[in-house]
Amino acid sequence: MSFGTIYSYPHNPRVAKIHAVANLNGLKVEDAPFEFGKTNKTPDFLAKFPLGKAPAFSSADGVNLFESNAIAHYVADSGPLKDQLLGSNAAERAAIQQWVTAAETEVMPPVVTAFLPRFGLVPFDQGADDNAVSKIERAVESLERHISSGKTWLAGEKISLADISVAAALVWGFTFAIDAEMRAKYPGVVAWYGRVVGTQGVKEAFGETTFVEKRTVPK
Repeated sequence: MSFGTIYSYPHNPRVAKIHAVANLNGLKVEDAPFEFGKTNKTPDFLAKFPLGKAPAFSSADGVNLFESNAIAHYVADSGPLKDQLLGSNAAERAAIQQWVTAAETEVMPPVVTAFLPRFGLVPFDQGADDNAVSKIERAVESLERHISSGKTWLAGEKISLADISVAAALVWGFTFAIDAEMRAKYPGVVAWYGRVVGTQGVKEAFGETTFVEKRTVPK
């Protein structure tokens, strides 16, 4: 039985995050046909999701949500691994939430800035790209310091929504910006990322990550 349906464009790391927590919780979440700019402007879609944003989610019992972190939290909280994924006490929940927030505010914005021109979606701007890559490296360096203090996972003794959220935010980073030279400086982050995306359930949601060998300037 389907737990719910996601509406989004293909290959969206924010959706991979949701599918990963669904898989870990043993919940079936389906992807609806979706065309950005059309599906999300229909009266039916806007009645459920007033901002017209994707990803959006409808549960089988009528819960409608937008914003990927809200959706991921709901899915994580709806299965047997909710305490592992979200924390079993106030301190654990806060630690996980800080990384979920950091993924969205510190990691994803510069990653998207680096990704968009390399995917041909916006013109390339060298200054903006240099700034984005600098911010990406600052985030990765911070992760390295945290992980090198003896952490296997970002928050707690097992994989949680913290790890899945930060890894999802880094997918396009590893694909387009975090090249071999940068990865060599942060082996702890590379090993941690491998643990996250190699976890059963997460692996199926994320698929294979293509690691860029040398960051290039779009033509």
